[in-house]
Amino acid sequence: MNFKKSILAAFAVAAGFTLSPISVDSAEAAFCSDNPARFNEWKQAVKAEYKGQFKASTLNKLDKVKYSKTVMKLDRNQKSFKYSFEKFYKLRAGGVASGARKRIKQYAKYFNKAEQQFGVPPEIIAAIWGLESAFGTYKGKPLPILESIATLSFDCRRTDLFSRELKSAFVVIDRGIYDLSRAKGAWAGEIGQTQFLPSSFLIGATDYDGGGVDVFNSPADVIGSTAKWFAANGWKRGGSYQEGSANYNVIKKWNKAGVYQKTIAKLASEI
Repeated sequence: MNFKKSILAAFAVAAGFTLSPISVDSAEAAFCSDNPARFNEWKQAVKAEYKGQFKASTLNKLDKVKYSKTVMKLDRNQKSFKYSFEKFYKLRAGGVASGARKRIKQYAKYFNKAEQQFGVPPEIIAAIWGLESAFGTYKGKPLPILESIATLSFDCRRTDLFSRELKSAFVVIDRGIYDLSRAKGAWAGEIGQTQFLPSSFLIGATDYDGGGVDVFNSPADVIGSTAKWFAANGWKRGGSYQEGSANYNVIKKWNKAGVYQKTIAKLASEI
């Protein structure tokens, strides 16, 4: 399978394999419901819960957020979790290695800086960058990030996880980094070209080219922010990243799906 076909086939389910979030300040759900008719009621409850913690202008971003049936459909249809490693690797990794080598050469300045500063080798960052968004070249059919996260926080299946992500999204908005009611990402509300959930973005966010943090458009910031996240989660400089190693355990924090973890390690070696 060529690279273009592999990324097209994979992007629809990419959000099922997003970054595992790191705990930030606790957040409790206002309530959850399987009834979309209660979504407006839930939004008001959330605003009341966080009144005084965030600017009114930040919380008011919820007012125009709609319940997304598209997000719920995709959340319930994550078939790739059940694929064998061989099938998953063929689907997701086909053609990525050559594109990764090209980017490592093209952005050598930033890959070298990231390895020197954080100890994360270029092939790990490039593998993830290629797997998540085809190095930023494929955007699929992106959705407003706040809409996706709010919908998943309201839903009862993973409300604890996405209530934390919703609070982190408010932090991102409140700090003036991104307006996540306008910024768009994959269906589970990921930020940027390596698909950070908001809590993980807050850990990794790094300005690597002096233009302000922009993991949507700046390859330098994508590289630096991804490397910083790995370093913050215990990456060991110069260590192995294959199964059984300490660094493989960090890869497991990046993504909870076993087939994805194995794909990152194998693809990095191929690169």
